[in-house]
Amino acid sequence: MSDSAPSDEELVATFRAKGEAHVLDMLIRRHVGKVQAMIHQMVPSRDDADDLTQEVFVRAIRGLGRFEGRAQFSTWLYRIGMNTVRTFLRQQKRSPLATESLADRADPRSVSPDEGMARNEVDGEIADAVGSLSPPLRSAIVLTVIQGFDAGEAARIEDCSPATIYWRVHKARKLLRQKLEKYLA
Repeated sequence: MSDSAPSDEELVATFRAKGEAHVLDMLIRRHVGKVQAMIHQMVPSRDDADDLTQEVFVRAIRGLGRFEGRAQFSTWLYRIGMNTVRTFLRQQKRSPLATESLADRADPRSVSPDEGMARNEVDGEIADAVGSLSPPLRSAIVLTVIQGFDAGEAARIEDCSPATIYWRVHKARKLLRQKLEKYLA
């Protein structure tokens, strides 16, 4: 490894060769925030999202021996994350409706009560609208719009073509515009 920060792939190779726990810690620290943010957008409760984040990293650590490097490590990790979320939602037999608004996560001292109520209403409507999307449409929006992945990377995570991601994002935005029409005027 060079003086600059090692790549994910270099860290994986080092961990495989030497089994050093600090190398694994570096990989986890590098990705835990984005994985957790993605999952928080996909599941209803913060507690479930935190549990699923831990499960994603446990699955990834157990599967490091099977990581072949055909995709970037981050792509492989996010695919594990999305598959873990889908499995959870199927097992729970509930819709992926977010029940926690963005305002609930903000510091309540930073806004006035009136602003907080207005923000809660809008955030609730947005969460309801996003939560009403089918899992593929919701995943496309979360990965591209919220997490900032380009269509190619989102397609690799979702195991589909970039054209499919573009279509899903287009369809999701159209549905969201319809559902949120009164707030967009």
